[in-house]
Amino acid sequence: MSLYEINTSPHFFKYCGPHTHKCYELILNLEGSGTMTIGSEEYDFFPGSVHIVPKDTPHIKYTEDKFRDIYFLTDTLPYSSQFDNTPIAFSDDANKTLEKLMHMMLYRYLEGHKNDTVLESMYELAMRIVAEASARSHRDPLVEQLIQLLTRSFNDPEFSISTALDSMGYSRDHLRRMFIANVGVSPSEYLTSLRINHAKKLLRNQKETRSSISEISALCGYYDSRYFSRIFKKETGATPLEYAKKH
Repeated sequence: MSLYEINTSPHFFKYCGPHTHKCYELILNLEGSGTMTIGSEEYDFFPGSVHIVPKDTPHIKYTEDKFRDIYFLTDTLPYSSQFDNTPIAFSDDANKTLEKLMHMMLYRYLEGHKNDTVLESMYELAMRIVAEASARSHRDPLVEQLIQLLTRSFNDPEFSISTALDSMGYSRDHLRRMFIANVGVSPSEYLTSLRINHAKKLLRNQKETRSSISEISALCGYYDSRYFSRIFKKETGATPLEYAKKH
């Protein structure tokens, strides 16, 4: 890994003039909104937006108000075959995972540990997050918003997909069609998949954790353990107890 620099804006800016780097730059915007020009393409930036600038590519950032960001420069992207020399734009998730990780990287970088394997691991993790987020960037923003909502609420037994769809300001049928077109399954099927996959992980460790089926059911968003068992068998072909014994 060659992480040349990681830093954050020392103060707010309105304009960052044209410049290039002989390496990749990953920029996560912390505050403010405006326009970023990378090569000949223009991109909107806003809190949570992320841009990857290819090597030797001029870029400019400006706003009518002010902005602040955090960035790092590196000569290598572990998934560079996905990026080549094309700018990449996407958004951090609702939990600000990449932003938190970059701040952790900055603090570690400033401590200046020699041959820092912890910083290297953080960098590798950041690149994995970037690769996944880049792949998601082709989804419709509304679909991505709904996916994040489902992921945050998957183990809440009170969560209602219908209520979630109504809160997004579009018709339920329209959102369901968009979701299926982007993801390949309906929102309810996606939610069930999240819950059952989580249940599988819990059941694999049931012997060590000594969690009951009722407890696992509750942790996966089901009040009724019998209903959970029926859904689990429908999805996997085995009851929760059979799955736990087998795995």
